[in-house]
Amino acid sequence: MAVLNPGVTVTGCAPEALLRLDLWTGPVADALPAMGQAVDMPEGRLLGIEPTAWLLRAPPAHESEAGAWLAGLAGDHGAVIVLTGGLVRFRLEGARWRELLTINAVFDVENPAFAPGSVAATILNHAAIWIDVVTDAAADVYCLPSYSEHLATGWRHAISRMD
Repeated sequence: MAVLNPGVTVTGCAPEALLRLDLWTGPVADALPAMGQAVDMPEGRLLGIEPTAWLLRAPPAHESEAGAWLAGLAGDHGAVIVLTGGLVRFRLEGARWRELLTINAVFDVENPAFAPGSVAATILNHAAIWIDVVTDAAADVYCLPSYSEHLATGWRHAISRMD
C-alpha cells in the first residue's frame, strides 16, 4: 500500500524478522539502547520499547543469528521471543510525516527531542503503535496486523484532507 501526498508518503514495508528481548533481572547490557531510543546495529535496527524490553528488526535471512545474539545478551536473565509476522511496519516519509501522526492522535511530534533515533509508544486511531524516527524525513510505525488496515484507511482519509 502506498498513500501519496506532496508532503508525505505512507508505504507498507516488506516483512522482516522481528524479535523481542525481555530482561527480568541483572544488569542491562551496555550494547542496548535506553527506552525510547533506537540504534542501527550489525544485527539490525534495535528499539528500546520498555525499560527492560527491546525489539530487533533484522533481515529475514539473519533471523537465526540475530536471535542467537539476543539470547546471548539475555542469558539466564531474560527471554527472546520471535515476533516475526506479529507486527506490521509502515514507512512514513516526507516533510509532513509528523503532521500526519497528529491527525486522530494526541501526540507531540514537534518536540525537538523526538529526533532520529527516538522511539515512542502511543495510540493512533484507537490502535497501539510504536514510532521509530529513522531520519528527519522518515519514521517507521509498527502496529498489530489486526490494526494495519484500520491505520492505512485512517491515513488515506487524513492525507486526502491535508492541503
